[in-house]
Amino acid sequence: MDAVSRLREIPFLSHLTPEEFEALAEMMDLRAFTAGDKILTQGEPTTNFYIVDSGHVNLRHTSTGGLERPIGSKGVGDFFGVKMFTTQEPSEYTFEAVATAEMWVVERRDWDELQKKFPDVLTHMPELRAEYERLTGGLEWLAPGEVIDVTTRKHWWALVLMIRLPLIVAVVFTVALLISYAFGVTQTLPQVWLVYLVVMTLLTLWMIWNGLNWYNDLYIVTNKRVVRIIKVLFISDSRQDLPIEKIQSQRVERGGPISVFLNISDLRITSAASEGTAFVFEQVGDVARIQRAIEGERAHLSERKAAAEREAIRRQITGEIKHYVFEQPPVPEPTATKTPPPATKPTARSAVLNTQLTRFWRPRPTKIKKVPKPPVPLGKRLRAMLQALAGTEIRQGSVVTWRKHRIVLLDQITTPLIALVALIALTAVLSWGGVSQDLLNSGVYFALGFLILVAIGFVAWEWEDWRRDLYRLSDTEIVDIESLPFGLHSKEQKAELKNIQDVTNARPGLINTMLDFGNVDVRVAGSAAPFTFTSISHPKQVADEIADRIEAIKLRSADRATREQTRGIVDAIIAYHRLMMAERHQNAPVPAPTILVTPAAPAPEVPSSPPPAPTVDAEGEFPPEADLRA
Repeated sequence: MDAVSRLREIPFLSHLTPEEFEALAEMMDLRAFTAGDKILTQGEPTTNFYIVDSGHVNLRHTSTGGLERPIGSKGVGDFFGVKMFTTQEPSEYTFEAVATAEMWVVERRDWDELQKKFPDVLTHMPELRAEYERLTGGLEWLAPGEVIDVTTRKHWWALVLMIRLPLIVAVVFTVALLISYAFGVTQTLPQVWLVYLVVMTLLTLWMIWNGLNWYNDLYIVTNKRVVRIIKVLFISDSRQDLPIEKIQSQRVERGGPISVFLNISDLRITSAASEGTAFVFEQVGDVARIQRAIEGERAHLSERKAAAEREAIRRQITGEIKHYVFEQPPVPEPTATKTPPPATKPTARSAVLNTQLTRFWRPRPTKIKKVPKPPVPLGKRLRAMLQALAGTEIRQGSVVTWRKHRIVLLDQITTPLIALVALIALTAVLSWGGVSQDLLNSGVYFALGFLILVAIGFVAWEWEDWRRDLYRLSDTEIVDIESLPFGLHSKEQKAELKNIQDVTNARPGLINTMLDFGNVDVRVAGSAAPFTFTSISHPKQVADEIADRIEAIKLRSADRATREQTRGIVDAIIAYHRLMMAERHQNAPVPAPTILVTPAAPAPEVPSSPPPAPTVDAEGEFPPEADLRA
C-alpha cells in the first residue's frame, strides 16, 4: 500500500485538512529493515514516526537491573513513535525488526518544516494536542524529550495565610462602617463611604496580588529534573533546577496541628552540593504523590540508562568485531627474503667527494606559498570591535563568554561621567562667556583640563573593570574571571561541568525583571559556595544553556564508559578468534609433494610375487612413508 493509504488508517490524522494530509504524505519515506535492526531503542528520543508496511517488529523492555523481557509485536498497519509529533519523549521500549520489514517513516525535522508551513496542523490533531498540553503544561523552557510528571502548588491553606492580613483589615473596616452607620455617623459625615470604598479597593488589589503570587509559585517533577519556580508579580522571579540523578536524599517536615490535619508538609531535597541549603517544596499537600513521582522517574531513568548502555555495548562490540575479525586482510604467506650484500666501506677520497657535493649541490627547500586570507568585511570588523568593547555575549566556536548587563556598566561610570560632563560644561561657559585675562593667566584652563583628563581616566577605568569581569562556558567547564585593569588583581574560579549538581536563575528585583537580567547560581559537588554569574542578561537562557552542556557531557561520558567497557570484551573475542585461526592453521593437512618423473632405464624383470601392501595405522590413516611409496 502507498503512504496515503497507510495514513488514512490512523485515527488521530482524520481531522487534517486535505492540504496538510497531502503534505504529510509527501514527506513520508519507505525504508527497509533487516532482521535484528534496531528501529527505535529504549531511552533514545523519539524523533521518527513509523508505520509498518510489511513484516513485523518486536518490542522489548529493559529493567533497572539490565534484564530484558518481551512486550509484544507490531504488524502490518500498526504504528509507533507517536511522541515524535509532540514532546520527543525517550522511548520506553526497543523496537527490533523481525526478518525483513518495511516502514513508512516521518522524521521530526520534516514535521517541524510542516508546522512552519501549516501553523495550525497540531490544532487539527485534537488527541495529540491535548496530550501535548498535558505533558508540557504550556511551559516553553522544557528541553526536547522532557515531559511533566507532577505539577503542584502550595496548599490552599498557604493562600489563606498570604491574604490573611488584608482580609482581617477588610473585616475590621467593614465592622467599623456598620457601627458608624448604626450610630448615624455616616449620615453626618458622608465622606466615610468614600474612604471605605478606597480602602476596600486597595485591600482587594492586595489580596489579588497575593493570590497571583500563590498561583505563580510552582513545584514541578519532570522526567529529567525537579524544578522550583518562585515569582513575585512585577517584582522578581527565580527558577531552581536539580537533575533527578543528582538527588541524594529526601526529608519530609510537618509541624503544627493544622499541618497535620490538612496533610501539609515541606519536602526537602538535597544533593551533593547542598551544604545545608536544600531544595525545598514548601507547604505542599499530598507529599507522598511527589515522592512517588520522583522515585518513579528515577527508576525510569535507570531503566533507560541500562537499556542505552546495553545497546551501546552491543553496537560497539559488533562494530569492532566486524572491523578486527571480518574485515582484516588475509595474512600473506611467508616468502624467502634475500640477504642484502654487505655495504662496502667508503674510502677517504669518496667521503671527501661526497662532503663537497653535499655542500655545493644541497637541494634548496621548497617554498610553500601561503594562500592569502580573504579580507574581513568592514561591517564585520566593526561589529567585532563593538562586541569586544561593550558586548554582553561573545561566542567563539563552542565557547560562550558573558559579561554583566550594561546597566551595571552605566551604574559604575555614572559618577565620573557626570563629573566629566560638568567639567566640560564649565569649560564651555568660561570660554563663551568671556573671561578676563587675569583669570586666564591664573591657570584655570589648565586645572579644568587636568580634571577633565582625570574624569576620563575614571570612566575608562570603570569601563575596563566591567569589561574584564567574565563568565565563560565551554564544553567541559565553567569559569568565573574577576580582574582589575592592567592586571592589578585577578581571580579565576573553575569547575568541571560533570561536577555541577544544580543550577538556579533569579531576577531579584523590579528593574531586573523589566530589563531581563539577574543571577545564575551553579552549585558544585564538594564546594560550599556556589558559582554566581552576577547581573547577566537573560539568566533563564544562560541557565538552560548550562543545563544543555551538562546533558551533552553526560552523553559523552556514557559513550566513553561504554567504549572502555567493551574494549576488554572485544580483546577477549579477538584473542579467541586468533587462537582458533592459529589452531586451524596448525591442524591443516600438509599437501603431498609433487614428484617429477624422469625417463628411467628399462625396468628389470618383475618378480613373480607382488610387492607388500602399505600398512594402515590404527586410526585408518596412511603413514607418510606409505604416501611416498605410492
